[in-house]
Amino acid sequence: MTRICMVVHNTYHTDPRVQRYAESLANAGVQVDVLCLRGEYSVGGPTSPNITVIPIPLKRFAQGIPGYAVEYLLGLVLFAAWLLFLSIKHRYDVIHIHNMPDFLILSALIPRLFGAKVILDIHDPMPELYSSKFESRRGRLLQGFMRLQERFSAHCADAVITANPTFAEKLAGRGIAGDKITVVNNVPDAALFDRSRYSRLRSAPRDHFVLICPGTVAPRYGLEVAIRALPQLCSRIQNLRLVIVGKPSPEAVRLQGLAEELGVSTWVEFRRGLPLHEMPELMAQADVGIYTGLSDAHMDAAVPTKVLEYAWMGLPIVSSRLPVLENMFDDSAILFFEPGNSDQFAACVLRLYETPHLREKLVQRADEVYVKSHNWRHECQAYFGLLNRLLPAARKVHIPREVATDDR
Repeated sequence: MTRICMVVHNTYHTDPRVQRYAESLANAGVQVDVLCLRGEYSVGGPTSPNITVIPIPLKRFAQGIPGYAVEYLLGLVLFAAWLLFLSIKHRYDVIHIHNMPDFLILSALIPRLFGAKVILDIHDPMPELYSSKFESRRGRLLQGFMRLQERFSAHCADAVITANPTFAEKLAGRGIAGDKITVVNNVPDAALFDRSRYSRLRSAPRDHFVLICPGTVAPRYGLEVAIRALPQLCSRIQNLRLVIVGKPSPEAVRLQGLAEELGVSTWVEFRRGLPLHEMPELMAQADVGIYTGLSDAHMDAAVPTKVLEYAWMGLPIVSSRLPVLENMFDDSAILFFEPGNSDQFAACVLRLYETPHLREKLVQRADEVYVKSHNWRHECQAYFGLLNRLLPAARKVHIPREVATDDR
């Protein structure tokens, strides 16, 4: 039996990309071990007996650049030790390393010497992401190091995967061979984000007009724009509710203070982050999905998964006009506003509130231009094709029927 180990500096149940890979492989009869961080959510285990989740004794704790450095280095040591032990026990065919950090690939170097093929999966290019996270002199000084470790890590891999064509272009432009890169786009799980399962909830009478934004609460996601728009929105939409879902963070505390300062705190609800499987029900109770990301080198190129999930759930979308979304949708499928412009954001929300048929039209167009033409089956074909180029003939894997029928 083919055996693959996935290594991710994250928790398994909060990383949908890793879950999709693992479940697809398990359905194909592959034995998958997932080496990950210890999690916070007490949820059920993997759905397949072919998946084994193995947490190392480490949780996320980083704050700031020094904190990330310590956390990543400690994680590297622990992942390397666990992976060496597991590799001796199981003799993996493939070790699939998920960034961040890219240099987590060092944990797989000894198993690679003994025959395991190693994939580096760059979910987000670190130079752009850390430039976005830390806009400071120290952050800028990191760029050279980030580029060096990215290129070195890719050199140590047998193959590189990344999450969209723009990322692939950036990686190739920094010296990573184009024929070494495979694009496996992020798409929502159509079985999980299946709007038909929530049709009764979507059509039920509700007391509020709900704007929802789940995910990381950090300055680069521009939620201040939505907070600053509330004074003018609340005067026109008295039953308005802005629901922000994410782990507690300094930015969440700052936004709560801003809402109190502006006198709109009663219209804002901050909810603690939820496991992925609970998100569709929460989205089904909303009226509009919002994305207020600010423009920078990373945000302009990174596909916001939450926007795709809104589309799959049939929510009309109000979003910052960022290049990555303009390439995927158009003005007939999303109401765009200029990044950082709270007046334009408010105008978009008011327009949707006052024009119910426009909400329906946006959902229909999002289905036509994106949802109906994108699915995990196509992305899984790209991933399995890469695996089969790395594996010997006797170990090749085939797309399972469950994936072949995962379409809309």
